[in-house]
Amino acid sequence: MTFIEVDDPFYRVFHPRPAYLIVSGRDDDVNVMAASWVMPISEEPWTLGLALDRETYTYKLVKKYGEYTVNVVSDKDVDLVYYVGTRSKYEVDKIKERNIPLSPSKNIKTPYYTNALGYAECKVMKMIPVGEVDLVIGEAVAVYADKKLFTRYGWDLRKTRILMQNIGRAFVTNSGTPIILKR
Repeated sequence: MTFIEVDDPFYRVFHPRPAYLIVSGRDDDVNVMAASWVMPISEEPWTLGLALDRETYTYKLVKKYGEYTVNVVSDKDVDLVYYVGTRSKYEVDKIKERNIPLSPSKNIKTPYYTNALGYAECKVMKMIPVGEVDLVIGEAVAVYADKKLFTRYGWDLRKTRILMQNIGRAFVTNSGTPIILKR
């Protein structure tokens, strides 16, 4: 095997990764952003890690309210994921602009994305500065999945196409189908 040295951005070698919608805030101050730097950390307690840039509105809301939802989406949401991932609530209310459907969570005050395949309700345990981001460690106080798509072994990949981001406008699904958004 012959290796090449990877140029910046180095993280391309670790993609594609699932593209998630992160919902933060509550009441009249709610935001949705796209994130692919999300990972399980621990099973005792259920814990997720989320890398958040400190400049984002989502970061402000997560820090203020101490909770958020992580929403698993399908390839049907590719345009929405790209839209919310390339705009800031500092400039536009993405939820109103796109009429993004949100529903009340059961255990926290932050809503979840109504059309999600599954979602986790998270409470912040710790925020650790790392470079330009904070690693947000959140306890997943509840996790839900569409009963038609999820089995005791996880997602039924014959029935669902989980959206993954490769880089920029390039996405793919678990089936390997590429999705390149037009400029």
